[in-house]
Amino acid sequence: MAGQTVSAPDGRKLEVCVWGDPEGAPVFWLHGTPGSRFLRHPGDSYLDHRLRVVTYDRPGYGLSTRVPGRRAADVADDVRAIADALDLDLFGVAGVSGGGPGALAATALLPDRVMRCGVVAGPAPFSADGLDFAAGMAEDEWREWQLAVDGAAALEPRWRDFRAWLEVGVPGVPADYRSIVLEASYEAGRQGSAGYIDDSLSMVDEWGFALEDVRASTQVMVARDDTTVPVAHGEWLVRRLPAAELIKVDGGHLGPRHEPELRLLGWVGHGTP
Repeated sequence: MAGQTVSAPDGRKLEVCVWGDPEGAPVFWLHGTPGSRFLRHPGDSYLDHRLRVVTYDRPGYGLSTRVPGRRAADVADDVRAIADALDLDLFGVAGVSGGGPGALAATALLPDRVMRCGVVAGPAPFSADGLDFAAGMAEDEWREWQLAVDGAAALEPRWRDFRAWLEVGVPGVPADYRSIVLEASYEAGRQGSAGYIDDSLSMVDEWGFALEDVRASTQVMVARDDTTVPVAHGEWLVRRLPAAELIKVDGGHLGPRHEPELRLLGWVGHGTP
């Protein structure tokens, strides 16, 4: 792993990690909500798939400068700044869960640089027309969306619940992934609840780009038993994206699905010339 601090054009700091094969196919892997640059796949997965995987802390997480009021569309500017710093002209972008909207944003807004896109268990827009947003969603998960509508203060108890989940060892996370999730999650809270709150507010706001502008080939992966982001969300996205394919895998929101995700990242990354 190589770490680096990148300065955005407006002077903000973005903390970056690069994993895997230095000569491999470049792909951004955007973490979920909450999360940080330490979220990655275990072992030598990226070397085995000849991937150079770039992760970074979204603003307010880890060591990246907070940007209150940010939108999903703003991910594109951060991805561009990091790609420029790493001398990447062409690359793929994929995001998991809360990183999904950002992956779509970068693909829509950087059409000359993003060759392929992947979304893993990512939500549809909160205002999605024709989607029963809460159908198939656990009551507690739906409550979190409602709290985001109520604003930042309403989300603080959910942040405390998340911290409590960490303290008891992240139950529900596959054993071979647990230490990575713990590391990534503790780093997510370096600035307290800032990143989580800003992410949550951005997802109930307008994303700031049009789905029809996501013209690169896209794979949308859904988990059949996911009650955090139900399958219908991925189906809705695929119906509205110009060049999208739906992939269904077993399991819930937290997996396990290492191999399917790695196949997706390989497809996204090796789509570059």
